[in-house]
Amino acid sequence: MTGAYKTAAVKQQWNVRTIRIALAVLMAILLSAGIYITGLVLERQSALERLSRYNVAFSAGQGANEFLRLRTALYSLALNPESTDEARNTRLRYEILMNRMNLFESGEFDGFTRSQPDIQQLIDQIENTLLEIAPLIGEPEEADTVLAVTNPLEAAFVEILSRANAYGGRLVARDQEELFGLHWQFTTVAIALALCGFVLFLFNGWQNRLLIAAQRSLASSNEDLQRASARLAASVAETRDANTKLVRQNELFETALDNMSHGLCMFNRDGNIIVTNRRTAEIFGLPAHSIRHGTTLAELEGVLHQVGLCSPRGAARLLRMRSGPAQSMARHTAEQTLADGRRVMVSHQPMESGGWTATFEDITDRYKAQAQISHMARHDALTNLPNRTLLRERLEATLARDHATQQIAAVMCIDLDNFKKINDTYGHPFGDQLLCAVSARLISVCRDKDTISRIGGDEFIVVCSDMERMDQVDRAAERMVRTLSEPFQIQGREVTTGCSIGIATTRQAADSVDELLRFADLALYAAKGSGRGTYAHYTDEMGDQIERKVAVESRLRAENFCEEFALAFQPITNLASGRMSCVEALLRWKSPSRGTTEIPEVIRIAEESGAIVDLGAWVLKESCLFATQLPDEIRMAVNISAVQFNRTDIVKTVSDTLKETNLPAKRLILEITETLLLEDNTKITTEFKALKELGISLSLDDFGTGYSSLNYLRKFAVDTIKIDRVFVKEIGRNRDHDAIVATIINLASNLGMATIAEGVETEDQLQILRAAGCTEIQGYLVGLPMPKEALDRYIKNLPENGVLPLREQASGSLSSGSHGASRSRR
Repeated sequence: MTGAYKTAAVKQQWNVRTIRIALAVLMAILLSAGIYITGLVLERQSALERLSRYNVAFSAGQGANEFLRLRTALYSLALNPESTDEARNTRLRYEILMNRMNLFESGEFDGFTRSQPDIQQLIDQIENTLLEIAPLIGEPEEADTVLAVTNPLEAAFVEILSRANAYGGRLVARDQEELFGLHWQFTTVAIALALCGFVLFLFNGWQNRLLIAAQRSLASSNEDLQRASARLAASVAETRDANTKLVRQNELFETALDNMSHGLCMFNRDGNIIVTNRRTAEIFGLPAHSIRHGTTLAELEGVLHQVGLCSPRGAARLLRMRSGPAQSMARHTAEQTLADGRRVMVSHQPMESGGWTATFEDITDRYKAQAQISHMARHDALTNLPNRTLLRERLEATLARDHATQQIAAVMCIDLDNFKKINDTYGHPFGDQLLCAVSARLISVCRDKDTISRIGGDEFIVVCSDMERMDQVDRAAERMVRTLSEPFQIQGREVTTGCSIGIATTRQAADSVDELLRFADLALYAAKGSGRGTYAHYTDEMGDQIERKVAVESRLRAENFCEEFALAFQPITNLASGRMSCVEALLRWKSPSRGTTEIPEVIRIAEESGAIVDLGAWVLKESCLFATQLPDEIRMAVNISAVQFNRTDIVKTVSDTLKETNLPAKRLILEITETLLLEDNTKITTEFKALKELGISLSLDDFGTGYSSLNYLRKFAVDTIKIDRVFVKEIGRNRDHDAIVATIINLASNLGMATIAEGVETEDQLQILRAAGCTEIQGYLVGLPMPKEALDRYIKNLPENGVLPLREQASGSLSSGSHGASRSRR
C-alpha cells in the first residue's frame, strides 16, 4: 500500500508541478502584455503631446499670418513707393513667408498634405505664385501688381487653415480612441492577472487538502510529508512574488492614469466611479478627495454645481452618457464652456459592462488661439479695426438691410493729409501711433453701428448705414474732417494732419460693394484735387473720366502705336546763324475715336499705367529713323519721361536705338523735366553721366515752371535750358517776365549752357530774346509742328545758304497758325 500511495503522491506532485508551470507561463504572458500595453499607452500619450506641440493648424496659421503681413507691407509700399524702408520691409516679409512655406512640407504637415491632395494643390499654387512674384518684391512700381496677383492666395490660406484645424482634430480624436482602447486592454490584463492569482489561491487550498489526505493515509511516510511541505512553501513564495508584482503593476497603472494629459472617469452601470485620475480634479479645480473610487454620479454633479463651474444641466451634459437606442453603443464628443470661461472637450464611450468612460480635455488655449487667428485674418494688426475682408462682409450686410428698409448707405473713403511727411519726419513708430490715434477719434465720432476699417497705409473706410437724408451723410463727413483736423499729441509732440474724404452713397451710385468702394475712391481723388481737408461726393463725371482712362489704357496696351499715334516735328532756329539747328519730335494722337481726350492726358495715363515705357521707346526709335533722313547739321530732340528713367535701363535703350537706326549720338538731344531731377538719387546721376559719355546732349525742359533749383544745374550739368512759353508770352508786356527770362539766359550763359525760348510768335519777342543773349528759339515765328512730309518740303524751300528769313517767316507762320493748328507742343 505504501508503494501505491507513494506512486499516487508522485503523480499528484507531477500534476501540481504541471499546473504551476502552466499558471506561471500564463502569468508571465499576461505580465508581458501589461508591460507592452503600458509602453503603448506612454507612446500614444507622447504622440498626443507632439501633436499638440506641432499642430498643423499652428503651421498653417503661421503661414497665413506672414501672408497678411506681406500684404500689409505691400499696401504700405504701394502708398509710399519712394520709401526704401517699405521696400526692405516688403522683401523681409516675403522671405519670412517663404521660410514659413517650408513648414508645409515637413513634420505632421507632410502627412496632412498627403492625405488631402487638393490641399497640396493649394500649397503648390501658393508657392508657384510666390516664386512668380519674387522678382517684383521690393519694387514700388510693382506693388499693385503683386497685390493683385496675391489677392487670390488669401482664400487659399484660409482654406488650408480651416482644413488643417479639421485634420488636427481628427488626429487627436483618433489617438484618443486608440488610447482608450489601450486602457481597456490594460484593464483586461490587470483583471486577468487578478483572476490568475485567485485561481492560484484556490489551487493552493486544493493542494493543502491533498497534502492533509496524503498525511492521513501516509502517516508513516515522514519523508513524503516533508517533500510536500517543501513544495507548499515554494508555492507560497511564488504566490507572494506574484502578489508583489501585481501590486507593482497596479501602481504603474495608477501612475499612468495620473500622468495622462486628459481627465478620465470610468463609471459602472450604477453611475459610480470605478477608475479616475488626478488630471480630472485638476481640470475642474476640485479637491482630489472629491473625485475618488466609489463617488456617485449625483455626488460629482453636485460638487461641480456647488463650486460654480456649471449648472446642474451642464454638469449632466459633462458627465452622463446619452441615453436612447441610437446612443446605446455610440461614442459622443462635445465641447462645453465652464462658468469661469474655460472650454472643455468631453468624450463619452460606452462599455459592454453597462457603464461608460468620460474623458475631459481643457482646450481653452487651443480655442483662444483659433479665435485669435480668425480675428487677425479679419482685423488690422495695428489699429485692430476691421480689415478689407471684414469690411466687405459688413458692407454687403449693410447694403442688403438698407435696401430692404429704403435707407441710405454711405461709404466714406478717408485719406490723411500730410501723413507721409509726418511719417518721414518722425519715423514709422511715430506714424503708427498717429494712425492709432486717428482710429480712436474716428470711433469717437461714429455711431456704434457704423463700420470703421483701415485698408492699408493712411487710408480708412467708414460705412454709415440707416441714413434717412443726404444731409446726415454730409454732417457725418464734416464731423470727421473737423475732428481729424484738430492737433494730435504723439510722443510729446503736437502734429496736425487733417483728412480728405470721398463719399459714395446708394442714392448716388449702384449698390454693389465693388462699385461703391470704387466710386468712393474716385470721389476721394476729387476731394484731394480741391485742396484737401474737405469731402466730395461721387458724380457721374468722375465715372466718365475713368471710362476715358480705361479706353486710353486699352489702346496703349494694344501697343499698335503706328496706327494710333503720329509724330510732328517743330523746327528750332539758332539766333546767331539764323539756321535751323534742331527739330523737336512731338507726339500726336491720330485715332478718330479718342473723343475729348487730349495728348497731355494720354501721356499722363501712359505714365500712370507704365505704357509710357514702350510708347517712349517707339517715339525715340521713329524720331531717330527720321533724323537719319535730315541734313547732318540738324539734330533731333526727343522728350523722355521720368517713368522711362525709373522703370528701364534708359542708357541701354538709347544706345540700342542709336545702333539700330545708325544715328550718331551727337545728333540726339534728350529733353527731361525737373520732375526727374527731384528724385536726386544715385541711379539718375549715373545714367546722366553714361548718356553724356555716349555723346548725347541733355536739355532741361520747361525751366522756371517747377521746382527750379540751381543745385540741379550744378549737379546734373545739362547742356541746354528751355525757357517755358509762359514767360516768353508776356515779355515786352510784363516786366517781371522780362526779368525772369533775362536772369535765366544770363545764368545759363555763365554756366556754359545754351538756352532755347519756347513759344516765340512775334518779332518783338524775337528782338528781346536776341538782345538778352538767347541762343535758340522755337515757336510759330520760325515754324509750326508739322509731319514728316511737310518738314521735308520746309527744308527744301529754305534759301541756299540755309538762313531762315525770320521777318517773313514770322508773318507766314502766324497766318498759317490760325487754321486750327494746335499750339500745344505735347
